[in-house]
Amino acid sequence: MEICVRATGLNFIDILDAVGILPFDRNWFGVECAGEIVAVGEDVTQFAVGDAVVALAPDSFSQYVTINADLVIAKPPQLSFIESATIPANFITAKYALHQIAQIKPGNSILIHAAASGTGMAAVQIAQQAGLEVFATASPKKWEILRKFGVKYIFNSRNLDFSKQILEITDGEGVDFVLNSLSGDFIPASLAVLQTNGHFIEIGKRGVFNAQQVSQVKPHIRYDLVDLMNVAQQQPQLVQHLLQRLMDKFQSGELQPLPQTTFSTENLVAAFRMMQQAQHTGKIVVAHTSTNKEQKLETALNSIYPQATYLITGGMGGLGLEVAESLAKKGAKYLVLLGRTIPQTAQTRIQALQNSGINVTTFTADVTQPEQLAEAFATIEQNLPPLRGIIHAAGILDDGVLLQLNSERLQKVMAVKIAGAWNLHTLTQKTPLDYFIMFSSAASLLGSPGQANHVAANTFLDTLAAYRHSQGLPALSINWGVWSDIGAAAKRGIVNQMSMRGVNVITPTQGIEILEYLQKQTVTQVGVIPINWSELLKQGHFPPFFAEFHTQTIPKNKQTSKLTEQLTSLKFENAIALLTNYLQTEVAQVLGLTGNQLPDTQVGFSTWEWIHS
Repeated sequence: MEICVRATGLNFIDILDAVGILPFDRNWFGVECAGEIVAVGEDVTQFAVGDAVVALAPDSFSQYVTINADLVIAKPPQLSFIESATIPANFITAKYALHQIAQIKPGNSILIHAAASGTGMAAVQIAQQAGLEVFATASPKKWEILRKFGVKYIFNSRNLDFSKQILEITDGEGVDFVLNSLSGDFIPASLAVLQTNGHFIEIGKRGVFNAQQVSQVKPHIRYDLVDLMNVAQQQPQLVQHLLQRLMDKFQSGELQPLPQTTFSTENLVAAFRMMQQAQHTGKIVVAHTSTNKEQKLETALNSIYPQATYLITGGMGGLGLEVAESLAKKGAKYLVLLGRTIPQTAQTRIQALQNSGINVTTFTADVTQPEQLAEAFATIEQNLPPLRGIIHAAGILDDGVLLQLNSERLQKVMAVKIAGAWNLHTLTQKTPLDYFIMFSSAASLLGSPGQANHVAANTFLDTLAAYRHSQGLPALSINWGVWSDIGAAAKRGIVNQMSMRGVNVITPTQGIEILEYLQKQTVTQVGVIPINWSELLKQGHFPPFFAEFHTQTIPKNKQTSKLTEQLTSLKFENAIALLTNYLQTEVAQVLGLTGNQLPDTQVGFSTWEWIHS
């Protein structure tokens, strides 16, 4: 099968290869990944295109890998791609070494070297699950995380003191097993703590002992060298068996993904450097970002699935219903509409969707309340197909100048966007979504007089999209301009105000077409704003954001000189009238108002009630 890689686990073998000291040749980087299937062979029946999977896959730093289906397993639905990428190499190695090779039993004891590394932490969990007494080495700064895993005996991996200390703790008996990844003098020191009939399992890649060297130091013990990639090549069905056993443990919660540090593909050098310097704990994961070359692939992956559920917040409003109807036309059969109320007009449109064969579930819930949102997700999990997409379209307006925006008015607008989006994010981090779309506003790009709360709320959505993207999670923030006829802005009569500033409206038909297009793209944030450039730029008042579009301006000093000439040529009372008119025009443009909407010139700007009239 062919997999579109979403996240790749970085392993020490990649570092050895990168610096040219790997004792054998490879022609690729990466040994494991999590991603989505884009093609399957004719004999593959257990997987289908679009399935989210985890794989032990050579060359997995590529955007696509083709791999034997036996080395692939379905991704646990509660885990993200980033979390899932911490599983294959480390947990299969630990599972194979401890259960297949060592055949550990409850009551055995084991020394796990570099226990804060990926394979080390996987081995700690598996050994504890099997009832073993664990002894571990790690650098002192990493001891705390091992204590959180319940490891009682921890020793310094930077010196050989562990050997003497373990023998003292065990009254000279030593341990049953050693899982080793250290080299040099650490090998004899580790052999010294093995019981007479103990078992030494080597998972290191360089400076390792062969069987003869081991027997010279410690006769009568068992010795095995584990190479996971050789096992995968020679016994792929065994790897499939191990993957199935592991995934059962992850599904039940008995095993947990490794702590991870995430880098983007653009920061690959930094990821390699961190591992080379052993600065990380657990796993380093590289999140892949798609390029334009993958547009065709992304189009396929982001299609609407009939046997999937799609959630829309603000779903009973005009904007949310437009989105719901568009999803239904594209093939969605299960829609969840969430809002605080169900207006009468919404009921008619919802009934029409249901009459057309669409399963529409409505929740009267507040997205700012995590417990209400969690209840909705629990209902989806119990009664509906898997959740594949979220569109956060909820939002309200309460405009006013900053001095009038008290805490209540700020929270009223910001909570729906900020708390709502964050609740959706936290409750679905481990849900394999195809998309997570947030309806932001052009206001966070351009600014908007009297809408500081609205601007701040939407800026958070833009930032959350970038954060999710850095975590390898789907995210898109759309900075919409004003929609005509529907949406909070249209209801507030902002259309005329925006038109005066050179910003036109988006019709519902246009908006839905654009949304459908953006669902298939790989961008994280995009502004959708119909702009009349000549009208906007001729006003002379435009944000710096548009500076590169402004090719010809009238120098300010020339405008000032003309005004000065006019003022000096007029009598005092006429000059006052001209100056007053000039200032009113300037203020009106800044505030997006017409001259007749301004207050009387005798009203101070501390009296702001007029702005809401």
